[in-house]
Amino acid sequence: MNSFVRAQRNAFVSHIVDRAHDRRGDAPWMAQSLDDDRTRFVVVWQDQILMDGDAPPRLSKLTSSKVAELQAQCPDAGTDFIFLGIIDGTVYYGVGIGDPCDTLCSEGRCVGHFLDLRGAALLLDPEEGALAAQAKAMVYWHRHHALCARCGSTMVAEEAGYQLRCSNAACGVVEFPRVDPAIIVLVTSGDCCLLGRQAQWPKGRYSSIAGFVEPGESLETAVSREVWEETGITIRALHYHSSQPWPFPQSLMIGFTAEAASETVTLNDAELEDARWFTRQSLRQGLEDGRLGLPSPYSISFHLIEDWFDEGDCGKLSDILQSGPSR
Repeated sequence: MNSFVRAQRNAFVSHIVDRAHDRRGDAPWMAQSLDDDRTRFVVVWQDQILMDGDAPPRLSKLTSSKVAELQAQCPDAGTDFIFLGIIDGTVYYGVGIGDPCDTLCSEGRCVGHFLDLRGAALLLDPEEGALAAQAKAMVYWHRHHALCARCGSTMVAEEAGYQLRCSNAACGVVEFPRVDPAIIVLVTSGDCCLLGRQAQWPKGRYSSIAGFVEPGESLETAVSREVWEETGITIRALHYHSSQPWPFPQSLMIGFTAEAASETVTLNDAELEDARWFTRQSLRQGLEDGRLGLPSPYSISFHLIEDWFDEGDCGKLSDILQSGPSR
């Protein structure tokens, strides 16, 4: 399986969303699409996504008239509409709702409820997940860059929300969306993989090693440094796996597998509570008896572990998880 295909298994990834970059500067087209009843809007409130009331709930995609009702209902509703893209001819925008609007109800009827994107991830199809992640990250960026970092003046949205310009003509600084790169890596040695856990995670949960890329650092150097800092393990080879948007708040997870050059685990910093080597058999046994937990299946971390595990002779990881702990 190549990286292009691997990435599509990660939540928030869809290759069919047309971001239509050429449309972002077309003001007449943007204005027309905003008023078109066929256009749909993804609503974000306090970093949560509006879901509909169906069972199971799905991403709520409001019409322009519904959004107008929300703006009338919520004095602090966002006025910046962020163009997300086009899917099968339907245009999508993201819009942020102001903090006072903790419910979206009128005349006793609620149009939906808000759900944290982590909780919604497994409920969304790939296209919905991609739209929700993009909307969440972009609304977050707008909210946290409302004022110019140089002079303190109000920032004005341009290019369909993908550019913010300082309203002070004497300053005129322009800001662009920020993405924070982070590496995530499954280190292996023979029939073992290296997993660690943070103290605040649920009891028994282990995951692959991850960390942010620092300024002036390559991805390869970041992997080597993070693995050494957190576990004391050195690596001798590195292979790219896939990537995943991680809008918590605005990161990009870049996944790798690595071959270890050493095996003695030493916790060099306070990042991890524990780190240890797992064989495929010990990992399977821990899952079957309920002592071990893994990252959510929507994460790239899970797929790094899954792909390595499935290469062995202990069965398929998804089958083991579906069967649940042994009684």
